[in-house]
Amino acid sequence: MKKIVLFLHGYGSNGNDLISLKDYILLNKETTEFISPNAPEPCEFNYFGYQWFPLKERSIEELKIGLKSAFSHLDSIIEKIILEHSVDASQISLIGFSQGSMLATYYALQKNLNFHSIISLSGSLPKEILNDLKIPDVKSSFLIFHGKLDDVVPYNRAVETNSFLDLKKISCKIILDDNCAHSISPIALDEINKFYKHWI
Repeated sequence: MKKIVLFLHGYGSNGNDLISLKDYILLNKETTEFISPNAPEPCEFNYFGYQWFPLKERSIEELKIGLKSAFSHLDSIIEKIILEHSVDASQISLIGFSQGSMLATYYALQKNLNFHSIISLSGSLPKEILNDLKIPDVKSSFLIFHGKLDDVVPYNRAVETNSFLDLKKISCKIILDDNCAHSISPIALDEINKFYKHWI
């Protein structure tokens, strides 16, 4: 069965940033399509990068407004993938980093699609946003990775997201790396491959 891995890059980056991860992911390259689009907006603070939504203040209210706006952009991307590749949501895994991770989690918890998995790298949602969400019957599995040295997105958000998913009885595994900052460590890549090992 065909598999789709959809990468959602971080704030100020672009699709080329995460696509290189495919070389470290141990899925059959003949039956897996790796897709890494640019976010829809030029980044305000990096003319060579893109943003899923603005981050001027980095406040909870700004996150709420931005995520609502970016939801429709991601929805269009996923609808196009489903149509062009003749797959359903169970054949799609979302891997998001930082802002892309926030969006992937936000989208998957509200859209009535059951993805194979959501992999959140250094970008979980704060409880103030999670508690406002109206959650359908979510069957997607979540893997949350966060470095404890992260000074961009605090790792307690990963803990809050994991607790929220546990409370909602949504399948979730959390990995906290004591020696990782705002990045993707070898531990994260190892956990992704363990997570995908039984993806048939």
